[in-house]
Amino acid sequence: MPAPPPELSHPTTSLTHHTLDLDALYNRNHHRYRDYADLLLTPTDTHLALRATRDHLADEWAHAISTNPTAFAWDALRRRVHLLAGPRPLRPIAHLAAPEQDVLLLHLVLGLPEAEVAALTGTDPAAVRVRLRSLTRRATRRYRPHV
Repeated sequence: MPAPPPELSHPTTSLTHHTLDLDALYNRNHHRYRDYADLLLTPTDTHLALRATRDHLADEWAHAISTNPTAFAWDALRRRVHLLAGPRPLRPIAHLAAPEQDVLLLHLVLGLPEAEVAALTGTDPAAVRVRLRSLTRRATRRYRPHV
């Protein structure tokens, strides 16, 4: 009788490897996740958002690693933060698309470099630059003094 495939013969090895990947991703970005959540939430709600995000990632990790785990994690955090925050804190930027809101808050408010915004959100660095330029152009047109 042939031996079962390796992933079936040692399920804890596979599970441990995936858990380590999840832990590494979450731990690497935890302080930035917290900084982002703190912009829009109370400390208690920040804690709830981070815990819910970690739990969601653990439940959906197999799906996350089949896509872009960093982007998946960012999206999970973002959704939880926005759910807990409600529309009020985002009202001034509600007209922007979600990726533009992220760039604005992470780069312009928290002061993260473009490369770090890209790494945190699982986005191409060029896309972050394009969004920043677009935001800058819109802001310049909107607030240009009339002479």
